[in-house]
Amino acid sequence: MMNRMTSLGFDERLERVLAYSLGWVSGLILFFLEKNRNVRWHAVQSMVTFGSLSILVFAISLLKGFLAWIPLLGWLTSAGLGLLLSVLWWVTIILWVWLMVMAFVKEDYRLPFVSDFVRYWV
Repeated sequence: MMNRMTSLGFDERLERVLAYSLGWVSGLILFFLEKNRNVRWHAVQSMVTFGSLSILVFAISLLKGFLAWIPLLGWLTSAGLGLLLSVLWWVTIILWVWLMVMAFVKEDYRLPFVSDFVRYWV
């Protein structure tokens, strides 16, 4: 496989990995700065994946905080929402590592459900 340079002057493989390095933030930056189609694909995939996970974690944390003020309901839902938040954090970390490895190894790796949304953006 040849090393292809991108419009930013970096190796394409490196930029694909960088698209996932800071979650949706690095995806957003590379989406607007890079012209290479493969890098933009990974940038949008990063934005959709980690952006939606961030919104979900934020919403559940907000719900847990609001329900904590209600005496009995807050106590009953705290453990379940805390467990859900822990699972989401582990899913995010595992996806983060997996996507960086796959972006390094395979230039056209696509997540099963996310790729349907991504193809409209790139």
